[in-house]
Amino acid sequence: MSLIAAEAVGKSYRSGAWLAAPEPKTVLRDVDLAIAPGECVGLLGRSGCGKSTLARLLLGLEKPDAGRITFRGRDIAGIGGEGRRDFRRAVQLVFQDSIGAVDPRHTVERTVGEPLRHLTDLDHLARKARVAELLMLVGLDRRDGEKLPGQMSGGQLQRVCIARALAPKPELIILDEAVSNLDLVLQLQILDLLSQLRRQLGTAFLFITHDLRLARRLCDRVLVMEEGRIVDAAKTVAGLHHPASRALAAAVLPALPTSP
Repeated sequence: MSLIAAEAVGKSYRSGAWLAAPEPKTVLRDVDLAIAPGECVGLLGRSGCGKSTLARLLLGLEKPDAGRITFRGRDIAGIGGEGRRDFRRAVQLVFQDSIGAVDPRHTVERTVGEPLRHLTDLDHLARKARVAELLMLVGLDRRDGEKLPGQMSGGQLQRVCIARALAPKPELIILDEAVSNLDLVLQLQILDLLSQLRRQLGTAFLFITHDLRLARRLCDRVLVMEEGRIVDAAKTVAGLHHPASRALAAAVLPALPTSP
C-alpha cells in the first residue's frame, strides 16, 4: 500500500470579482501520484506548473475539486479528531524560504519544539531533550537552541527547519524547493544530510524542484509536471523523454560533483 497518494486529482481557482463570474483557472488536471514508505520521489517542473498546489493538497491544507488524496489508503477528507492530529504528525513540510518560515522573535529551541507542543504529549523536559537530539541530528550544536534566527546562516537555518519537520517523527516530509535559495555548496550539504536522514530514519520524501541535477542526486524516481499534469515519469533523470523534461534539462547548469 502507498503511504500517500493523489488519485485523479484536479484543482481550480477563481480570480477577480465574483459578480463578473470569471472562468475558473485549472491548476491541476487528473493528477496521479503515489509515494511508498521510505521512498524519495522527485516532482519536477517549471514555476507555475502546479507543484506547490499539489503539495498543499497532499498536506490537507486545501481540498481537491476532483479526485482524492489518501494516506495509507484512507481519504484524508474523512479524517477528523485524533486521526487528523495523527495525520499532521505523519506529514510535514519544509519551505523554500527558511527565513520567512520562522518567527525571528523565537529562539531556535522554541522553533524546533513547536510541533512537539502541538502534536505530541511530551512534557517540557522531554521536549527540551528531543530538541537537543534533533539539532545534533541535523548537524547543529545543542547550544544553537539558544540563538535567534538572525544569528544563524542560511544553511544553518534550513537545518533548523528540517529539524522542526523531523520533530514529531513524520513518515513523509514534503520539501518544496527546500534548497533553491542556497548556494551550490550548501545545496550539496543539505542533500547529503537528507540522504543520511533517510537511511537513518526511513522517512519518505517528496522533493519538489525545478533542478534536474538535485533530483538526480537525491531521488529514487522522478515525475515531471507541465500545465497541471504529470507528463513524464522515470526511475532516473536519464529516463525522462517528454519535451517538458528536455526543456528542464536544457536549462540546468553543469552536473553536480559526485558524493564523497
